[in-house]
Amino acid sequence: MGFISTEIIALIRERTDIVQIIGEHVRLIPAGNSYKALCPFHKEKTPSFHVIADKQIYHCFGCGKGGDVFRYLMELEHQTFPEAVRHLAARCGVAIPEEYDPEADSRADLYNFLDMAGKFYEQCLLDSSTGAAARSYLKKRKISPETSQKFRLGVAPNAWDSITSRFGRTPDDLQQLEKAGLVRPRNQGDGCYDVFRSRLMIPILDAHGRVAGFGGRVLVAEDEPKYLNSAEGETFNKRKLLYNFREALPAIRRLNSAIVVEGYLDVISLWQNGVKNAVAALGTAISPDQIHMLARNCETIYFCYDADTAGQRATLRAISMQKDAPVNARVISFPDPTDDPDSFVTREGAESFKKLLEKAVDIYTFLIETHTRGLKPPLEIPVKEKLIQDFKELVPAIHSSIARSEVTRKISKLLDMDPLVLEKEFAVSSTAPAAEPQKRRNFISPRLNAETQRQEWVLMHLLEHPEELDRVRALLGPDDFSDPRLRQIFEAISFQQEVAGGSLKPAEILAALDDSELVSRLSELITTLGDRPAEPFMECVKGLVKHRFEAELKALQQHIREAERAGDDTLMAQLSMEQVDIRRKMDMLY
Repeated sequence: MGFISTEIIALIRERTDIVQIIGEHVRLIPAGNSYKALCPFHKEKTPSFHVIADKQIYHCFGCGKGGDVFRYLMELEHQTFPEAVRHLAARCGVAIPEEYDPEADSRADLYNFLDMAGKFYEQCLLDSSTGAAARSYLKKRKISPETSQKFRLGVAPNAWDSITSRFGRTPDDLQQLEKAGLVRPRNQGDGCYDVFRSRLMIPILDAHGRVAGFGGRVLVAEDEPKYLNSAEGETFNKRKLLYNFREALPAIRRLNSAIVVEGYLDVISLWQNGVKNAVAALGTAISPDQIHMLARNCETIYFCYDADTAGQRATLRAISMQKDAPVNARVISFPDPTDDPDSFVTREGAESFKKLLEKAVDIYTFLIETHTRGLKPPLEIPVKEKLIQDFKELVPAIHSSIARSEVTRKISKLLDMDPLVLEKEFAVSSTAPAAEPQKRRNFISPRLNAETQRQEWVLMHLLEHPEELDRVRALLGPDDFSDPRLRQIFEAISFQQEVAGGSLKPAEILAALDDSELVSRLSELITTLGDRPAEPFMECVKGLVKHRFEAELKALQQHIREAERAGDDTLMAQLSMEQVDIRRKMDMLY
């Protein structure tokens, strides 16, 4: 792996806006001179993740993760440091000289093969013969050529080796194609065969706009399965990707809402008709990770699944997933149970679809209606008992006490029962999630005493004013920091600033650290720079020195008593002179 100079790295960091990079993954809310958001690294209900624009760093007070823009990509995207550097260099237009350019790793090859395959499928769709069936299908679904091009739709030829013969020229290429989920080894004999054949190909992009995998829809009705997705692999994790998320994100943030549908073509049809904030899970029930991806970027999620039985089951599963996310979840229902988002918006238009959003019911109302549909009062006692058992799993999981009380009131009215009796019944088997474990706060520095605070305040000042480091080091040493982590941070600041001639910025010091807990503690300090006291900086420094002198005097006094008991007058005199010297130094502090 080649070497990337510190000058190149510093230039990339300087030209990169960390707010923009992080803002592509979470909804950032201005908060004074910083921004806050729901943390992308752990699940939470209130924002504890902060981004400091002028320092180019981030820190989460919930899980303790922090660092600069490179570390952010390494943590979130699981990129290596060279990958993060190359990615940001390409974005900000910084050329990495050849001698510094690290070798492309296998994942870069995977993305390259996936992109080439996507372009091949697109060309096949335009081919007069190969793409005829797919073009006819899209025309039937009223998907325009412009929309098809926008979503990079294509077709996999009805052949066993289209991808294999075109891109698998060497054993290494075949191995990469297999890892990318495009080919599989033959059961008998050598070689591979194409995974996707005679299917409409729908590329699935990741947050960076790279082709991470494909969804393939059958073009012949009797073929199975109806949809075939790429296999799980290094680029494709169906629980952590959402179809159309990258394109929908601006609209999701602008409208502060997202619409979750079942199928890729539902998304495409909605987009074509002007509904831009729709996404889809990748062939399975929506996952907690996907729910939290949306929750970090909007406050309302509309679930808009097909009206058939399978769609209703999918809605119930989706609702169960969102109970731990800080979102307002609502359910869109179609007047005609045979409709889906695609058929409805194609026939009725975007305005009619948006009216359905206005009529969407909250998840609790939907759940009550789903469990009681077809029942007519007065209800028999066994029916009531069964319903209460069903609701025991629903009601206690509602985090909001207001919503929980309102749902209980609605259920009590439906069952013709005393609300207080129901509240007691639901409380017996409460499954409400406990508060977040306190261990998540372990990363936050302890505010135990004035000395610890002084140590932090001194480090904060040095981070903002590295030019004062020499003056401070003339008085303070590592041993003046009783907190082990703060002592390590002081040593790191001293070393890095000395190497750089006193010109390093906080983000650069962070980047030089390998210890994740140390990075967390330092990023927290940088994030809380504005919390420093009114006490003058040098008073803090002198306070730490005085504390050290007082500890030394106390230890000397103990040694003097021991020397007195031993009758060692010479040692007593020597220790007494050391006491006088320390007291003189203390007097010189003020």
